[in-house]
Amino acid sequence: MKNQKLCGILPALMTAFTEDGVDCPKVAAHTKKLADAGVHGLYVGGSSGEMILMTEDERKTLLETVMESVGDRLTVIAHVGTTSTRGSLELARHAEKCGAHALSSVTPLYYKYGFREVKHYYERLAGETSLPVIIYNIPALTGTTLTTAQLEEILSIPNVGGMKFTASDFFQLERIRSEFPDKVFYNGSDEMLCSGLAAGADGGIGTTYNFMPKTILAIYNAFRANDAATALKYQSKANEAIALVLKHGVMPASKMLLKLNGTDYGECREPFMPLGEEAIEELSRVKVE
Repeated sequence: MKNQKLCGILPALMTAFTEDGVDCPKVAAHTKKLADAGVHGLYVGGSSGEMILMTEDERKTLLETVMESVGDRLTVIAHVGTTSTRGSLELARHAEKCGAHALSSVTPLYYKYGFREVKHYYERLAGETSLPVIIYNIPALTGTTLTTAQLEEILSIPNVGGMKFTASDFFQLERIRSEFPDKVFYNGSDEMLCSGLAAGADGGIGTTYNFMPKTILAIYNAFRANDAATALKYQSKANEAIALVLKHGVMPASKMLLKLNGTDYGECREPFMPLGEEAIEELSRVKVE
């Protein structure tokens, strides 16, 4: 049976930093604001959290902060992907101790691993804790493109509970969704949430959900109410902001839109660079909620 607790709208949580590490007070305040907006959960420690630019200890601190601030209010999925299986397993064990509700991970990074290695990685991860594992298919960033048959093989691993699907092949998503009706599927491309929901996704995980949770929730709620016209209206509204975010850089622009809307979340870590005045001026004309 599908785990309904995992369904819905989950911001891919961004991370606020101090000079020395995670800015825990800012993270806690932001997560509470997202909970108050009505989101169903949080996806913690993934690409949107700048996980590649963080140490494992910092990632543990981030998750602990989230669990302390909203772990009793929201479903928390801990992303534990790293460049090594050992590191991912360590983060997975930590996530279970913290009380996270599920694990997730991108496919193994950097080297061009074969499918046998990718599958074995998920087998190790799924066998390490009792938490369900959400596989993360994002070929544009990982460089690993899996066929429908390969994704279905990974989804058949015991304790794999679903998939975050960040791609545009919605035919593939629909076919896999039909094959695994009891698993949870998330749309991962913010600009195509309506499309993902139409293909059978149970919700969405996205970066831009950080600064416009109410608009994203309006898409989701309208779609669930079988009101496609309203869902598309809100998707179009969201896409006005998303188009500028894509233009100026997803990470720096998303943090800037948080700042412009009352949440100073600091800058992204280098090698990201602060936005220029022209970009900031253009983003300041965007109205989000």
